[in-house]
Formats: sequence, C-alpha cells, structure tokens
Amino acid sequence: MRVLAAVAVIAAASTAHARGGAIFIPPAEVDVGAGAPVGAADVGPSTEVLAGIHWASMYWHPTHFDIGLGYVGSFRQVLPGFALRETTIDPTANELALNGAYLSLGYTLESSKYIRTWLDARVETLHGSVNHDSFDALGAALRIATEVYVSGATGAGGHDGFAAIAGTFAVGVYVEAVHRDLPPELGPNGVSAGLSMRIPLIVAAGG
Repeated sequence: MRVLAAVAVIAAASTAHARGGAIFIPPAEVDVGAGAPVGAADVGPSTEVLAGIHWASMYWHPTHFDIGLGYVGSFRQVLPGFALRETTIDPTANELALNGAYLSLGYTLESSKYIRTWLDARVETLHGSVNHDSFDALGAALRIATEVYVSGATGAGGHDGFAAIAGTFAVGVYVEAVHRDLPPELGPNGVSAGLSMRIPLIVAAGG
C-alpha cells in the first residue's frame, strides 16, 4: 500500500499544483456487470451499474464490515411493442431503464492480508420506465464478492500544497441474485455478475 499510496499522493499533488486548485475524490465502490432474467420474461440481458460511498473503501485498515449508499441502474431491451398499458405502445422505444438508490450491508466470509470475500445484502428503491410508461419499484439483492485489496493512509505537503490518501484500493469480481418488483414480462428475478473497484479518499490542493 505504501508504494501505491505514494504514487497516488505524488500524482494528486502534481495535478493540483499544476491546476492551482484542489482535488477531492470520495471513498467509493463502482461496479459494472451483466445480468440475465430467471424464468419466462420478455427481456434480454441487462447492464448493471452501481456507484456509491462505502465504509470499506474509506477505512485505512482491513475491516470485516461494510456499509454503502449510492446509485443503482439497470438497462435492458424488451420485446418490440411491449407496454404496461396498451395506449403507450411505441415500437421504437424498447428499453427498460431502472434508476434509483441503494443501501448495502456486507460482512467478510473470509479475509487474508490482501484477499477477502464478502457476503452483501442490498435493498433498492427504483424508478423505472419502458416505452414512455413510468413506475416505481423496490428491489433486493444478495451478493458474494471476492477482491484483492490494499489499505493504508499517508500524506505529503509543503509550501506548494498538500495531498493525502486514506482508505482502500481494490479490484474484484462478484455474482449476485436480484429480485425487483416488476411485472413478470420484465424479469423480476435475475442473476448478474461483474467487476468491482474500490477507490480510497484522495484530497489534494496546490498553490
């Protein structure tokens, strides 16, 4: 972590100094994956995106607990002409879009110095649209994720400015089961898998 942190501090400080301003990167987790419906549904595979602020990204020591809050999005194609109401059928708009917020809680099933495996539970509040028809929905997911990580905190400063980093860098993979309150034709149940990344807190200011 010391080498990575030093590189990040130097890069942030150099950028802030060159711009004569400040840099603030929050401690975040970003996930991108693909999902598939389970059961009969008139939809194809989905693109799943999550981005939020997480305790396990901010804490500069290994932790067995995580809590996160952020954005969740899911986007997939539906059959041409599908609509929740017949009067809203538009054969040119065939995407189901779900956007909303999530709250997740996680605990490590196994943890070593650089690798850990998480069990996460997530709840979602969503706003959906399909063929110009909109609706609200709730969702829930259960996830298993494994990541390679390094944690730490360091900083540097001088008359030209300062930079500091605290938290965890990590890259990993996940698989999860998801249920959302959708009509059967839109695939309320599904599974997804993808890649995840943790970014620590980074702050820098230059003169």
